[in-house]
Amino acid sequence: MSRATMLAEVVRASGPVLTRFLAGFTEETRTRQVDGLPNHVAWTLGHCAYTMGRLVERFGGPTLPASDFVVGDGREGSADRFDTYSVRLGSRPVDDPRMYPTLARCRAVFDGAVSRLADTVARADEAAFERLAPWGSQEHALGALVMRVSLHNAQHAGQLADLRRALGMPRIAG
Repeated sequence: MSRATMLAEVVRASGPVLTRFLAGFTEETRTRQVDGLPNHVAWTLGHCAYTMGRLVERFGGPTLPASDFVVGDGREGSADRFDTYSVRLGSRPVDDPRMYPTLARCRAVFDGAVSRLADTVARADEAAFERLAPWGSQEHALGALVMRVSLHNAQHAGQLADLRRALGMPRIAG
């Protein structure tokens, strides 16, 4: 199996690792927060989709889809699109459903981002994985960033598991 195929499969597998924790969330609970926990479902899906989209850009792929994201001031999100400033690194989720897409749309944006990143990675040539790209305050090899972003999805899956527990929802795993 080529590195491109293997890494694309890692990306594809990271999606269901997170989305399995969405069971039982509704339109009313998609922006619900709990004291002591950092994020809510809508923010998590948008944040992970945004992060994967930025990695697609590092591979030379298209920018974030305008159908999914708007560049605003953090309050320009809608039932259809995330405001990039409301889900990027350092943003703070708020319990205001008007600022985030519907639950179904959040899921569609996330699933689309998984597909775009996996497809981009699958098409990459071997040299692309060694190419350095800026990420935060450092540069990393694109191959390492694929793993990092996939693990980032898994980290946020753990946060959703914590949120479920705090909201008294049934366990998904274990």
